[in-house]
Amino acid sequence: MSLEHVFYISQSIAAVAVIASLLYLAHQVRQAERVQRATMQQGRADRTSQAALALASSELVRVLQKGMAGDAELTREEFTQWMWLCRTLRMLSDAAFDSYVAGVKFYFSMPGMRAAWKLLESQFGGDFRSFGSAMLAQTKATSQNADAYAAWRNLLAAELGTAE
Repeated sequence: MSLEHVFYISQSIAAVAVIASLLYLAHQVRQAERVQRATMQQGRADRTSQAALALASSELVRVLQKGMAGDAELTREEFTQWMWLCRTLRMLSDAAFDSYVAGVKFYFSMPGMRAAWKLLESQFGGDFRSFGSAMLAQTKATSQNADAYAAWRNLLAAELGTAE
């Protein structure tokens, strides 16, 4: 066997090894994707069960029932709890990030939230701080949303047919 034959045989073996490595890598990537999806689904399930446990507290159940019924006697504190419950009860979807951005812009339109961000932004990581600061810069301050409780009561009165 000549040196040339040994060279061709070694090149053939190397080519087969490269193909086998690529097939193995593709299999590993597929497995990693499956594990990542399973981990995300487990995280969603954990958040859902934690939310259910939190809602089982008697105070939050009372607020949830009053809010769901449209009870106009919600206090300001109960209203705040109700609004947070409404945000946390939504289901995650492909548009979850867009919903999050819309919520950030809504809250950043309020002077109090804008001031709070300026106080707290240094407590967040660089990427999130950049995101928050960009959202703040894109959102104009307004007092229009400052009293969501009063706006909610007006909308509720309209829905109930008792608009003033």
